[in-house]
Amino acid sequence: MRKKYFHLITIIFTLSIFACNKPDEGFEDATVVDSGDVTAEGCGYLLQFEDGREEKPYQLLSAYQHNGMLVKVKSHVSDVYDTCGSSKPYSYYQLIIIDDIKKRPQ
Repeated sequence: MRKKYFHLITIIFTLSIFACNKPDEGFEDATVVDSGDVTAEGCGYLLQFEDGREEKPYQLLSAYQHNGMLVKVKSHVSDVYDTCGSSKPYSYYQLIIIDDIKKRPQ
């Protein structure tokens, strides 16, 4: 009888470990890029994702405003494009809203 419960408890414990081990679900890897001062020709801080696209965060916390910082980002698009630069050709970036962000190991 004890053996039966032991196997049942072991199976439930194993399933619960695998079911709960998804801390990075929905996050994308990105690198923070300082494109320069927004009052000059820059666009402030951008996020460069692993697929090559660059997007401008609506608000990036100061703790993450470091050029080259590796981060994990959970975000959604705002359907708004931001224009950067004061002379042609202008740069356009998709404006994203950051839902969650965390530093990733280097």
